[in-house]
Amino acid sequence: MKHSIFFKISILFLFAMGSFFAFSFYFLKFQAERYDNTSEREKYEKISIVFNRIISQENNLETIQNYLKEVGFIQINDNALRQIIIQSTPIPYGAEGIFLRSVEVKDDLFIVLVSDGEVYLYKDSMRSFYVNYYLILLIGSVILILLFALVIRSLLPMIYLRRQIRKFAKGDVRVDCRIPQKDEIGELASEFHKAINRINALNSSRTLFLRSIMHELKTPITKGRITAEMVQNPTQKQRLVSVFDRLNFLIDEFAKIEQLSSHNYNLKKTEFPVQDLISFVQNMLLIDKPESNPISNNCPNDLIKADFELFAMSVKNLIDNAIKYSEDGKVSVESNGRDLIIKNRGAPLKMAFEEYFKPYFKDSAKPNSQGFGLGMYIIKNTLDAQNFNITYTHSDGLNSFTIEGCIIESSCPLPIHHT
Repeated sequence: MKHSIFFKISILFLFAMGSFFAFSFYFLKFQAERYDNTSEREKYEKISIVFNRIISQENNLETIQNYLKEVGFIQINDNALRQIIIQSTPIPYGAEGIFLRSVEVKDDLFIVLVSDGEVYLYKDSMRSFYVNYYLILLIGSVILILLFALVIRSLLPMIYLRRQIRKFAKGDVRVDCRIPQKDEIGELASEFHKAINRINALNSSRTLFLRSIMHELKTPITKGRITAEMVQNPTQKQRLVSVFDRLNFLIDEFAKIEQLSSHNYNLKKTEFPVQDLISFVQNMLLIDKPESNPISNNCPNDLIKADFELFAMSVKNLIDNAIKYSEDGKVSVESNGRDLIIKNRGAPLKMAFEEYFKPYFKDSAKPNSQGFGLGMYIIKNTLDAQNFNITYTHSDGLNSFTIEGCIIESSCPLPIHHT
């Protein structure tokens, strides 16, 4: 909440309003003390005395009027008020020279200047300003409130824009970020909308491209498998069928990866023993002879809760890499009651473990090497989709890859199948 731009603007507005009213309060208080009726009356009487002395020495109307302006008095052109003062105040019209005195009318004070039958009214400009200050205070408050309302109104579309972006991040591609607003926020929303349209177009073309490739590959694989069924030699027939099944499974695997990357895959978590998982992985890796099985399963009865196909894809790639880069061509599957651990004997990884998650990662020391392909990238993404974390350690010549928190029960009894 404290990081919200609306919160900051509200605090700024409250500070501005508080400062404005505080200044107004102290100013009005100062003016009220300054312009108390008693002190004001005394001020006008003193000014009358001083100017009468000036008049006795300088009998010039224009000079006296200039002096009044210099000390802060302004001329009042109000004929009705002038008539009231003429009728209520004895003024020597016929007297020669200049006559000046202070008068009070309706609790208001004026300087009356008479010369050659003409009556001029003057009033303290600061007192006029003080009287109108309440109006200025009201107008200032209204302007501040209107500015605050306009700023908040212009920022409110950001809430709508944030909601639309969140929907898009969750996989809803049918969002509309456009805002009927011509300021910077409207331009930002328009650019977001254009970016979303471009991303949707790229995703659509990528999906169409991948699906077209997978569809085109399915046909020759299916024909090859049918042809393999016609082979007379049972061993060769089984081998060919396994190869085509493997290719078919790879196509399905790529389809799942495409669904994961486009956030269209629906997770289906189930419980299954490690033994079923490893048997499935062996079939995917075409390991069909027990005597040549490089996988040592040391926790067959532990129970895993995950999406079976995605999890098997991760473990298959992990075991495949472990066999490929091990010193003895073997790998062991172990458990600590909570985590599934895959070990192989070999040299430690030369780079940080996170670097291997990049697609087609290559060792910088061997730029001409074949690279690691998509194996670790697939492992990372399929495990992240199920909220599993994978870590790596090397100790005593053994590489250990640990999938954390996937085992929910250790050494559970396997069901007995009756024939």
